[in-house]
Amino acid sequence: MSVTNSASVNAADVDEANPLEQSTITMLDVLEEEKELEEEYAAVLGGSDEKECTYAKGAIQRQALYSCLTCCPEAREDPKKSAGVCLACSYRCHENHELIELYTRRNFRCDCPTLEKRCALNPQLEAVQPKNANNLYNHNFQGVYCKCKRPYPDPERTTEETMLQCVICEDWFHLQHMEAPAGSEKLSNACSEMICDCCMERHEFLRDYSGLALQPAAGAKESATEEVNVVDSHPTKNEQQSEQQSEQPAEKRLKLSDDSCRRPKSSIEHKGAAFWANDWRKALCRCGKCLELYKEQCVEFLLDAEDSVEAYEKRGMKRIEENSSYEQGIRALASIDRTKQIDVITEYNRMGDKLKEFLQSFAANKKVVTEDDIKRFFAGMRSEKTTAVSQPYFCR
Repeated sequence: MSVTNSASVNAADVDEANPLEQSTITMLDVLEEEKELEEEYAAVLGGSDEKECTYAKGAIQRQALYSCLTCCPEAREDPKKSAGVCLACSYRCHENHELIELYTRRNFRCDCPTLEKRCALNPQLEAVQPKNANNLYNHNFQGVYCKCKRPYPDPERTTEETMLQCVICEDWFHLQHMEAPAGSEKLSNACSEMICDCCMERHEFLRDYSGLALQPAAGAKESATEEVNVVDSHPTKNEQQSEQQSEQPAEKRLKLSDDSCRRPKSSIEHKGAAFWANDWRKALCRCGKCLELYKEQCVEFLLDAEDSVEAYEKRGMKRIEENSSYEQGIRALASIDRTKQIDVITEYNRMGDKLKEFLQSFAANKKVVTEDDIKRFFAGMRSEKTTAVSQPYFCR
């Protein structure tokens, strides 16, 4: 998974644009923008619940997570003193707090009920709960990432900034701060998952699978469309046998696979980070010896197809497809005539202008916008609409 923070648009380019085009927007533009926001929302939040705390469910396989530095100021110096809270608690219990968005973490239990400030979503808990001993914390909980330990987006950076998340340690890295193969920039754009150089060194068995990692095409010319070799999406015979083994009961699987290790011996001497296609995990050997190795190195999650970020994002996409604002808007748009469409978009533009004006006062005074402020804004909009409707209209 990667994220990119782009530089701002050139002001000269904006000035040269048609002023009428800049000020004109259609309802389809609005719906398309809403669709993009929904898809981004789904990618970040997956299937996370925004209403109920996940603490009672224990460690969640994957969920959206936030680090609260307001409740844990000591975490600025020691990440082990951090606290990660679920999506619902970030809304209900930590509103207006200094929160660090952590995207998604695996096997993490919400820390909100363990904090001195009682969790509003767990009123049945009579006391502060014990710390979640199995939760893992790193410097991301302090709001810094990569080996350079800089924030994202970096306020001192003026150029485009791209970061990739390691599928094992779950830290985020700048490409230039990792040891990586030549042509890694193109590999990073083509890959589905990345394992950082430190994790590749820590888990040496992964080097045996480096022949399955993405590689720049041999003899390919340097161009914007340089080819990349990817793993065949159709599983090999060995991979199919490994998948069949994984579906067997644990005891039977061990008996079948103790003497049939299919771990490859790569002819490539791999150094640095590795970039993988979305189905590379299927090739991992599932013999008894390898299963024991994964357990010893705490990477058993690599065998779980639902652990991947891609699966996490798919859950989110499935959720918004069931109640998409875009689809609802298209249906509503098709049901009204052109005159009403113009009225709707006019009101939308008016609301946008009013909202910008409303928020500018908060920016100028460096004030935080609260839920009550937003409610007050829309109450004012409804009041204006009622007043306008009640005024007589004369046609001359």
